[in-house]
Amino acid sequence: MHRREVLQRGIVGAAWLATAAPGSAGAADVGRPAKNPYRHENCVADIPAWDGRSDSESVPGSMRMFRGNLKHSYYGSGKVGTDLKLKWKFRMADFTTLKHGKRHIWRGTGWTGQTLTYGKYVYVGSTGGHFHCFEADTGKLVWFRAGNRSFKGSPCLYQNRIYVPNIDNYLRCYDAATGKVLWKWRGPKDMDSSPRIAGGVLYVGGEDGYVKAFDPMTGKLLWRKNFGVGKGEKPGSGGIESSLAIDDGIAFFGHLDGHVRALRLDDRKVLWKRRIGKDVDASPLIVGDRLYIGVESGNPSFYCLDKHSGNIVWKGPFRGGIWSTAAIYDGKVYVGSNNSRMYCLNADTGALEWQRKIGSPIWSSPSVVDGKVMFGSYGRYYRMLDAKTGKDLWQFDLGARSHSGAAVENGCIWVGAANGMYYCFG
Repeated sequence: MHRREVLQRGIVGAAWLATAAPGSAGAADVGRPAKNPYRHENCVADIPAWDGRSDSESVPGSMRMFRGNLKHSYYGSGKVGTDLKLKWKFRMADFTTLKHGKRHIWRGTGWTGQTLTYGKYVYVGSTGGHFHCFEADTGKLVWFRAGNRSFKGSPCLYQNRIYVPNIDNYLRCYDAATGKVLWKWRGPKDMDSSPRIAGGVLYVGGEDGYVKAFDPMTGKLLWRKNFGVGKGEKPGSGGIESSLAIDDGIAFFGHLDGHVRALRLDDRKVLWKRRIGKDVDASPLIVGDRLYIGVESGNPSFYCLDKHSGNIVWKGPFRGGIWSTAAIYDGKVYVGSNNSRMYCLNADTGALEWQRKIGSPIWSSPSVVDGKVMFGSYGRYYRMLDAKTGKDLWQFDLGARSHSGAAVENGCIWVGAANGMYYCFG
């Protein structure tokens, strides 16, 4: 199954009883996730007061957006042991549809599906169609909300509100304490691109091909700029699945048409664009004056670009489609490939420092914290490698593939898998 084969509104489906889910799942409306699969009464989270930031950037101990900050260079904090144990796990509810005339079950977390941490809580969506708030230490479900389809993209946190996209074409704003829907906006296409807030404005892409700006408090659409849907696989998605990296008022992002673009946000002027292959779903990483990004179909498939001009500084020394967003650590760039390898490259030159073949394609964006590289893959294992050498330090059998980003804070890892299980290690 290809990730692009997403649910369409016209598909007839039925919710499926997730017998392994805590509280046992219930029935649902035809074609939609169950409204209360856990038979759970929602509670209120005791969250801290907002710290006054005008953006959704993470701070140590609190993962607040996909890839941590606006440059995509924060992956967690603290010491991470190599003898991690399973602290708790939770069986998320499933969602069943007919896909190409055949029954298909959507389970667990997807691409990119990164967890947020805030105060004593973690927040995560599922392809089963629910967004959850858990107690971080115990796994106790505090509240949840159902969408109409899958929560695939990653949420972000701002002013004690959570902004999360769904492939039902809605961008929703939840109260982080209660889960109440404060506002929602519906576009014409799926939303996989993860939102982020800079200077008090919410920015997000979408398969409609538009970069959009919203007032995060009211949901008012401030402006949008069209870059077209582009052409790709069928059935397929289009436009912008890449999440915007933002620096000095300029947003950088990929597109189905194979271009990376630099968009000045105040006047919506495109400063440059660079074609690097076909279909750029990965999100850019900004380090200094450079931008690092991969492409699904290209030879090579990974590039370092000049942030100001879009000129190519160096090309990655390998082939293989890239869905993974790269990470930076101690002057090295780490990126997973569809060719089943994790690569470590010299950030200045692109020279290969090491590569680790794991036998399964890697779409998960790696978290590099405390000298450890952590990631999932199409295989069953969530892995931890030594950042200097690529040697194995720890692994855990998740029971299924994991394309999701993780939250790594306070010595713990929170991550989900495609079998419906959500895990906390510590």
